[in-house]
Amino acid sequence: MQPLAPGSLRILHLSDTHLTGDGALHQGSTDTTAALDAVLASAEGVPDVGLVVVSGDVSEDGTPASYTRLRERVGGWAERHAAALVTVPGNHDLREGFRQVLANGHVLGEGGRPLAHTLEYLPPSVPVSGQSVVAGRRVVTVDTSVPGSGYGLIADEALDRLRRALSDGEPSDGGSVVVLHHPPLPAPTALHEALRLRNAEAFADAIRGTDVRLVLGGHHHHHSAGSIAGVPVLVAPGVANDTDVVGAYDEESAHIDAGYLVVDLAADGSVWSSPVRVPRPDTDPLAFHLGADAVTRIIDAAG
Repeated sequence: MQPLAPGSLRILHLSDTHLTGDGALHQGSTDTTAALDAVLASAEGVPDVGLVVVSGDVSEDGTPASYTRLRERVGGWAERHAAALVTVPGNHDLREGFRQVLANGHVLGEGGRPLAHTLEYLPPSVPVSGQSVVAGRRVVTVDTSVPGSGYGLIADEALDRLRRALSDGEPSDGGSVVVLHHPPLPAPTALHEALRLRNAEAFADAIRGTDVRLVLGGHHHHHSAGSIAGVPVLVAPGVANDTDVVGAYDEESAHIDAGYLVVDLAADGSVWSSPVRVPRPDTDPLAFHLGADAVTRIIDAAG
């Protein structure tokens, strides 16, 4: 891979690891710990990473043990590579377990150094939020999860925190990066559309005209790119599996495949991104398939 340009921040962007505390298979088909290990092994060849991002659905079961797996594996990778580590909850995560191990999601700072956190208890009703500075960029995390539901929503409290974070002091020289789980982009399937971010326009209003240079998300288990309020939005491939985006819209299928993004944010605010596939040829290529009736039942249950 090309050398990092002077003044740029290189980000290793992972998403949807769906780790389990007991090692149970995701959707009965995927060993997500093994998939994560394969992704991290592939990323060993990526030079000059300054920030590692995991944009939600860290866990499948919300157990502290699952978050500890993430902290040990991804945190260990980041520490070895002297990179910061930031993560955010998704719809499969449970805030209590997340906070117990990962605090506010800003786990490691510049150089891979652990960050100090207060021991204040926050109930699960309070969204997880945080910010840190990496290579002159302000990194802000926004919790789009809704306890007990699969769709995304940025609560008024979280929107207020985002606005305050972006207006706190002078705009950062390198701009800001916002990390969330549910991307403010069109969804590739009917199921993901039902589980979309429901107030994307409010998010757009919060970042419009600010120093935000990049939005990173996940949830779709497939790489895509777009923009909102004039800001690039990059969706990482899933670590757990890869959504079949060319299948029937009202059905849902995924392949056993994994990937990640390598993203460079340049000094002038321009963005370069490259997706990397990490295939697993030793497994059945189909992770799961849901027919239209099953998808409809899931959508109805999700509200």
